[in-house]
Amino acid sequence: MNIRHHPDESLLLAYAGGASDEAIGLIIATHMVFCAQCRRSVALMEKIGGGLLDTLPAAPLSAAARDALLARLDEPAPAPARLPPSRDGTPGVLRPYLGGDLSDVRWRRMGPSLAYKPLFKRDGISAKLLRGAPGTEVGHHTHRGQESTLVLSGGFSDITGSYGPGDLQIADGNLRHSPIADPGEDCINLAVTTAPLKFENLIQKIAGPLFGF
Repeated sequence: MNIRHHPDESLLLAYAGGASDEAIGLIIATHMVFCAQCRRSVALMEKIGGGLLDTLPAAPLSAAARDALLARLDEPAPAPARLPPSRDGTPGVLRPYLGGDLSDVRWRRMGPSLAYKPLFKRDGISAKLLRGAPGTEVGHHTHRGQESTLVLSGGFSDITGSYGPGDLQIADGNLRHSPIADPGEDCINLAVTTAPLKFENLIQKIAGPLFGF
């Protein structure tokens, strides 16, 4: 697969070190399902980090902390949620948030050619799926925070280039764009936003907050 747009090194390093928040961690993990290059980079970062930990001196553990740890060892491990195998190749890391496959998603319509599926919102950070029919234009907007968009299927284009499955776009307040879904098939994206978008069209300004954008 020809991935042209990757997370930058700082995002991969934060993911490898366990410092990513849940939403960014999900989008990076999903990107890596598509991208062998980033999987290798993260594996190397984890190996280097593990080597550095081995060189650190052991820290003393208090009696209370030791007792709490030993008590937890006796607790039964929670049973992991089990989902049947994917029928359509939905990335495994994404399926627990969907409760199944992309083909099973119950979309919420925003008009004749746009739909979305909220996944979660924590501390102002929102994760959702977006679906646009071929040729659909989102509308010109900028960003109050950061918007990270990962293509799952189909593709889109804007002033920064073209994005296909596995490609990741990260936009901030410096980017004004209006993504357009490529012809041929629906464009399905995983999107993470840290603040609402700033639409220019009056109708979108009114409708955006109603749909969580």
